[in-house]
Amino acid sequence: MRSYVSKLFACLVFTLLCTAILPSAVQARQVIKFQIEHVYLHHAGEVEVVGYFENTGDRGAYVKWTDIDLTLIADNGQQIWADKGIRHYVNDVYVPDNQYVAYTCYIQNPDIPEYHGKLRYRWHSNTHWEKAAG
Repeated sequence: MRSYVSKLFACLVFTLLCTAILPSAVQARQVIKFQIEHVYLHHAGEVEVVGYFENTGDRGAYVKWTDIDLTLIADNGQQIWADKGIRHYVNDVYVPDNQYVAYTCYIQNPDIPEYHGKLRYRWHSNTHWEKAAG
């Protein structure tokens, strides 16, 4: 009976140690999002998207690509141009944990018109990253 109790106690201690150690290791991860600050139409066929990658996780990572849904709206409320699933490949930009890195990308499409008025935009993005470069 005594060996049964000691084995049960050892198992309980092992379980408590695993529970205390493993969750913190599992929760260490990267959470990177592309945030857009400004969108510019300098000339027809190209949109300049100025923003930054923000990592709210507790580990750094390299950004590989971001998918952007973008709608451009004129100052009178009329939609100028829109596209979904615009994949922009990124050359391994490293984003440290709990920091952000400025990034500008250019979207090219022959259907993007020239526009010089005040521009509004709606957007959504998904960002893919990996732990290692390359």
